Order: sequence, then structure tokens, then C-alpha cells
Amino acid sequence: MHPTREAASPDAMPRIYRAVALRVAPPLVLLYFVAFLDRVNIGFASLTMNRDLNISEATYGLAAGIFFLGYLLFAVPSNYALVRVGALRWISVLMICWGIVSASMAFVHGAEPYILLRFLLGAAEAGFFPGIVYYLTGWLPGSARAGMLALFYFAIPLSSVVGSPVSAALMQLHGTHGMRGWQWLFLLEGLPAIGVGCAVPWLLPAGISGVRWLQPPQQVALRKAIANERVNSAMDSTGRPARQVWILFAVGYFTLMVGLYELGFWTPRLLASHGVSLQMLGWVNAVPYALGGIGMLLWGRLSDQRASRRGMLVLSFLAAAAGFALTALAPSVLSVVLALSLAAFGVFSSMPVFWAAASQRMASGVAAAVGIAVINSVGNVGGFLGPYATGLLLNRTHSYSAGLAGSAAALMLGAGVIWLALSPVRRPAA
Repeated sequence: MHPTREAASPDAMPRIYRAVALRVAPPLVLLYFVAFLDRVNIGFASLTMNRDLNISEATYGLAAGIFFLGYLLFAVPSNYALVRVGALRWISVLMICWGIVSASMAFVHGAEPYILLRFLLGAAEAGFFPGIVYYLTGWLPGSARAGMLALFYFAIPLSSVVGSPVSAALMQLHGTHGMRGWQWLFLLEGLPAIGVGCAVPWLLPAGISGVRWLQPPQQVALRKAIANERVNSAMDSTGRPARQVWILFAVGYFTLMVGLYELGFWTPRLLASHGVSLQMLGWVNAVPYALGGIGMLLWGRLSDQRASRRGMLVLSFLAAAAGFALTALAPSVLSVVLALSLAAFGVFSSMPVFWAAASQRMASGVAAAVGIAVINSVGNVGGFLGPYATGLLLNRTHSYSAGLAGSAAALMLGAGVIWLALSPVRRPAA
């Protein structure tokens, strides 16, 4: 058999996809691990920082969420720059910038500069995730992308499984060399982004051509598989105009981000309110993320084996909604952890399937980069409004139940929107 034909055979393509995953996924996990840790470590810092800086619950929610306003304003321009400068160079610059901003939060002396730095952190990170999704469109066709995205997204639960005990330990450095625990937390968890950012051009391959771990016939077969994936920029497979589908995806992603950052920003404080000590908080906080991460990997792999992702995506949204609703009613630490684990599974398992489905419906080049950035930036407004609303409700009711119930309601809405986005349009017979 001709080597090119052999490389392109149905049996050979999964091996090529696995080779890509083994080489590309580990550095991506490292990058997103660092990014997400810098994004949500304020959940631990706030345990003492809020008192030290006289920050109310509503102001904390505002500071947590204003990250996403910077994200919204700079996502599309950042992705334009990514296409022109090159994905690896731009991602490297972004990581160095946000590492400097994150470490600088160790030296704030009031709520106003803290809120400003959170905004700048969002601006610096705005192009990172859409840039990674765009980068992956050059390595895998959409039909094989959910498994890779699941590996990439594994960095989110991993950042909490590993980062929660580390963050709790750093908080206990309070008083060392005259610095508070939250100052050590921001400083020592901000510096890795600078170091990893400098190493990005050496950690990730620039493209398919020239990599030594794919034979030339395999490179040809992979490029052909990506090129042959039929994506019509004007009309997607559901029969809806592409822009209409992108709006629906943006709304669905908005509700998903409400759930993700309800977990990231409020879970440590919720567990502490149930009497979990700082010494145990890091380990207890890691449990929902560990269980959710395992479920996400299995769900993402299963998604690539199914022709339709609509049912799987809607089911995971509903699981997240049920988890938050049960958390609002949970009377004990054990029941809270179990309910949060269900919510984490639903949120995390939704994310790779969501982006595999969304990116599969986009054109290539600048159009794909901008489409991904629009969905991501508009959707991430949920990361602002969700935490801010929870803070306001907590100030008013002195209970987390209202915020958790709001997150559950948002995800139920998201399930309906995703069902609509992926439903084929019935056209009248001619």
C-alpha cells in the first residue's frame, strides 16, 4: 500500500491523533494550569485579605468578576494580534504580562488598586484561551478535538487539586518576613507564569510541517483531514446562519461560566462557612475538582466516539444545575462536597464538548479566531455577573443559597439554549 494512503486510512488516523495529543496536550495543560491558578487563587486569598483591606462581600464579588470585563474588551483585538504575530509568540507575551500583574497583587493596599489589577489581569489573559482553541484548529479536525480539549481543560480541576493544598499552605506563611499569607500567595503563584511564558516557543510545536514525531505521509494525511472537514462559514449543519448559532453558543457559554466561577471564586469560602479549617480546606476543596476532572476526561473521550454531541452537552449542563441546587440545600460538609462534585462534573464535562461543537462550525483563519474570541469573551461576562451577583445576595441574605440557586437556574437556561443551537432547522418541503 502507498505510504500516504496507509497514513490516511481510517485505522491510521486515530494513531495520528493520539500522537498529536501526546506531544501537544502536556504543554497545554501546564499553560492552562498556571493561567487558571492565577485567575481563581483569590478564593483562598480572600479568607484574610478581605479583612486586611476592608473589602466587603459585594466588593470581593466585583473584584472577582471585573476580570471578565477586561477579558471582554480585549479578547477580539488580542486574537487579531495572535493571527498576525503568531500563536506561540503572542501566548508567550500574554503569559509574561499576566504573571507580572498577578504577582503585583501582593503589594496592593486597598480595594481600588486591587480591582484595577484584576481588570488588567483579565485584559492580559483575554487572548490566551481563544488563542489555544485557534491553535488546536491547526492540529486536529473538529470531529477529533473534544478529547484533546478535555485533556487541556483537565488543567482546571488539576489547578485546584494541586493548587488548593499549595494555596492553603502559602496562606499559613502569614508573618514570614513581615508579609501576610495572601501576599505570599499572589507573589509565589504569579511568578511561574513569567517563567513558563518565556519557555512557550520551546514547549509547543509551531505547526504540523517539520515535526519529527510525524512521518511526512502522516503530516499529509493530518493536513488533509483538517482541510476536508466541511465547515461552511455561512451556514452550519443545523441549517441556521452561522452568526445566529454563534449568538446561541455565546449565551450557552455565558451560563456555563456562571457555574465555573461560582465554583472557582466561592467554593473555598462556602466550605469555610461550614466549619472546614484552613488546614483542611485545601484538601477538602480539591475533592470536587478531582472527581469532576476524572468525569470530564471520560466524557470528552466518549464525545469523540459519538456522531451527535447535543444530548451529551445538554445532559452535562443539567447535571451542573442539579449539583448547584443540591449544594444550596445541603446541610453538612459531606453533602456539600458530594453536591459540588456533581456540579463540577457537569461544568467540566461540558467545556471540551462545547468547544469541540462550536469550533467545528467555524471557518478558518481570521474568521475562526474572531468567532472563537467573540463567543469566549461574550460568554465570559457570566464570569463577571455570576460572582458579583453571589456577593450581593450574600450581603443581603447572609447565605450562599440564593447565589447557588441562581447558578442552577442559569445552567438550566443554558441547557435549553444549547439544545436549540444544535437542533436542525426543519424546512418546509418545496
